[in-house]
Amino acid sequence: MQIDKLEIENFKLFAEQEFQFHSSFNLLIGENGSGKTSLLRAVAVALGGWAHAYIKDKNNLRPILNEEIREIEIDKRFDKTKQTSIKAVGTALIVDNYDCLMKVNAGWTRLRKEGFEDTFIYGDIKYSHNPTQYNFNFDKLSLNILNYIETGKSFSLPLIAFYECDRLWLPKNELNLESSAKAKYSRFDPYVDCFHTGADHQAVGEWLLKHELASIQQQKETPILQSIRNAAKAALEGCTGLKFDFEQGRVMIEFEDGHTTPFEHLSDGQRTMLGLFCDLARRAAILNPHLEGDASAKTSGVVLIDELDLHLHPKWQRRIIEDLSRTFPKIQFICTTHSPFLIQSLRKGKLIQLDGDTNIEYHDLSIEDIVENVQGVELPQKSKRYLDMMAAAEAYYKKLHQCEDESDAELMQLRATLEELSIPFSDDPAFVAQLKFERDTMLAEKDKK
Repeated sequence: MQIDKLEIENFKLFAEQEFQFHSSFNLLIGENGSGKTSLLRAVAVALGGWAHAYIKDKNNLRPILNEEIREIEIDKRFDKTKQTSIKAVGTALIVDNYDCLMKVNAGWTRLRKEGFEDTFIYGDIKYSHNPTQYNFNFDKLSLNILNYIETGKSFSLPLIAFYECDRLWLPKNELNLESSAKAKYSRFDPYVDCFHTGADHQAVGEWLLKHELASIQQQKETPILQSIRNAAKAALEGCTGLKFDFEQGRVMIEFEDGHTTPFEHLSDGQRTMLGLFCDLARRAAILNPHLEGDASAKTSGVVLIDELDLHLHPKWQRRIIEDLSRTFPKIQFICTTHSPFLIQSLRKGKLIQLDGDTNIEYHDLSIEDIVENVQGVELPQKSKRYLDMMAAAEAYYKKLHQCEDESDAELMQLRATLEELSIPFSDDPAFVAQLKFERDTMLAEKDKK
């Protein structure tokens, strides 16, 4: 599954806008308030149609919320628009009514009209060998897939997940060995909480424990356990694996220098990285157990991540896009960021700038060039304070040299104006002394006249 195009009407700050997406990695950039998170949420609404079709659950409905309906100002008051819609175009794998596995071009719309609380969905599909469009019944999607699987055939479900800014992975409760060992997973379970990811690491811990026990029983590492350990290695530099400590009842992370650290003792950045990679690997393995150890590499889908650089050191920011793409090569990622390091590292993908030129070149640029030419920050080589000081000094000297035959009162006013210009830099004695010297010298010359 992937989304190629999204058309938004009256959603948050978007009146009417269209976005094209790359099949691999998409990086959304722009100033605060430009609509990056709103665009991710619009994509989530579109994906909600599929997630809820796979398994009916109130948590994955992902309707268009009241606060997401765009408001317009009419006669000095704000009113909600009459209709909000999100239309997506992409490709998907389905089982048709004749029990045939088909890759289709799909177009579907999530719609909410004034006076209705529900968000409706309708769409059509087109087969590659047939130009005719057919109405698509989302309600029959999971039923057809279940019937197909029950006949012994393999079907790969797409991974759908949205990681928002509050995704910091924290321990919640101590894992229960007995309940974790007995836990059973439906293949469709990852769709239940796919829009509420990142609460804690307990789900990863339970899943790890279950497969640790299975490995002990089988006297060899299961392919799925190997998959999550490979994800951990990809997430953290120097990580050689992770294991469940049965005595302490918690997840332990192993490093190449020989030391072992409890998950909850990792830094925020380490937990964020490890939690993200391991959760994606867990979801892929549950969705597609028939892929065994190749679930991470062969599962397709769409993953949304808000502030991909969250809690990450610049060194990690430079590698996370490559690491995600290498570990989950068939996933379409749509992420937001403010980091020039992420922009610089984006090679196979698309940079979508919400408040500027979307075709701007960024390949092989230095960090300074990206910050200045892509992100619009003036002279990033200099601090903002330095630029403010230069601007104040320029205004200061300009004022000094503009005065000619001013009266005593006007000269006093000029002195006060110059004092105001120097106040913000009172903690820099040398700079203020230089300005004061120039001022006193110039005004002394005026007094002599």
